[in-house]
Amino acid sequence: MATGDDALAAGMQILTGNEPANTLDTEMNLTRDYIAQRTSTVTPVNKGGTGATTAAQARGNLGISATNTPMSGFSNVQAGIDAKLTRTSAQYNADFASRDSNINSRLSRSGDTVDGDFVVNGSLRVPNSSPATSGWQVAYINGDGRLSRGSSSERYKKYISEVDPSSLGDIWPDFSRFQMRNGDGAWTYGYIAERLAEHEDLRPFVVYAEHDGEKVPDSIDFIALLMAQVAQLQQRLSALEE
Repeated sequence: MATGDDALAAGMQILTGNEPANTLDTEMNLTRDYIAQRTSTVTPVNKGGTGATTAAQARGNLGISATNTPMSGFSNVQAGIDAKLTRTSAQYNADFASRDSNINSRLSRSGDTVDGDFVVNGSLRVPNSSPATSGWQVAYINGDGRLSRGSSSERYKKYISEVDPSSLGDIWPDFSRFQMRNGDGAWTYGYIAERLAEHEDLRPFVVYAEHDGEKVPDSIDFIALLMAQVAQLQQRLSALEE
C-alpha cells in the first residue's frame, strides 16, 4: 500500500507533489481540520471507545451500573466508574472508625511486621498486663530479639545426658552490691556477667550480645545457674544425711 492510500480511503484529499508552494499553508490547515474532525468523532466500543458523548451513555454502552449503586455483598463499596471509599465518607466513619479506635487503644506501636514477626521499635511497655494465673510459663528474649516461651520439652533438645552436679565445678560467683546507672540510686544485689565470663566453670551461664560490633557478656541465665546451684546443694545435703 502506497503512502496516502489510507488517507484516500478515509475520504481525505491527498497531495500529488505538483501543488504550488504558496498553497502549503492551506494544505497544512486542511490536515489539522482532519485531526480535529477525528478527535471530536465518537469512537465505537469495538474500536476502544465508549460510543457515547455523555457519561450516562458511556456507562450504558460499557455495561457499567450507575454510580452510588452498592455492589452485591459489599454494602460499603460503591460500584461504577466513581467507585471509591475515603476516610471522610459517612460509610467509612460508621463502619471502620470505631475499629481503628479499638485497635489503637489496645496497641500503640512504632514498627512493622517482618516475615510474620511483629517488630516494635523501642521499649514494649505493658503496665496493665494481667497476672499469669493459668497455664503460664517463663518467657525469654531469644538471641534474635524475639520474645519466646520456655523450651523445656525434650522435643527441643538433642544429646541429652545426665550430669553429676559436682562435675560443674565452682559455680558460686562473687555476690555483689551495685546501683543501676539509670536507676533511682537504690542498692541492688546480684551477679555481674563479666565476672562470670572470667571463670571457666561459670562461663556457660553467661549470655552474650553484640555491642559496637563485638560480642560481649550482656546478661546471665539466672534460671540455669540457680538450678545448677540447687543440684549441687542437694547432692551435698544427701551426702551429709548418709
